[in-house]
Amino acid sequence: MGIKLCFIALLATHLWAHKIEGITLLLTPLENDTIAIEGKMKGSGKKLEGNKVALISMIDKRVLLELFLEVGKPLHVKIPQESYWVYLYVGDQDVVEEGPSPQNGFQKVATSQKERAFRTMWFVSLGFFALFLGISAYRVYGYRRRKMPR
Repeated sequence: MGIKLCFIALLATHLWAHKIEGITLLLTPLENDTIAIEGKMKGSGKKLEGNKVALISMIDKRVLLELFLEVGKPLHVKIPQESYWVYLYVGDQDVVEEGPSPQNGFQKVATSQKERAFRTMWFVSLGFFALFLGISAYRVYGYRRRKMPR
């Protein structure tokens, strides 16, 4: 029983592991359908510089734009007319955000993928927890049934 509890606790920690990041990608919409893109370290607040940033289409996964973060100032980029992701490449800890839409909305729209990993792990964890409760209840019921005097 202790092993099952440890397994459920381990699985539940993966649920929040998708939320913990050491780097923040800041996307600030500006006038004239442009955005300011910055990368910061979460703990120290230090701005990233020299990292590659790519705008990738959510429709057909093609690269719309590739730039590098500059020292001390954010990147100013025109917002694409289709749904897109903003990738910030930071070694093995890449950060991906859905880009904001232009003022008139996108011409080509894809379904949102936001929070998909969190929802998936939440349902898997909930399923294992329900399975654990069901098996435990079945065992308790069987134990009581065997111990009852006839």
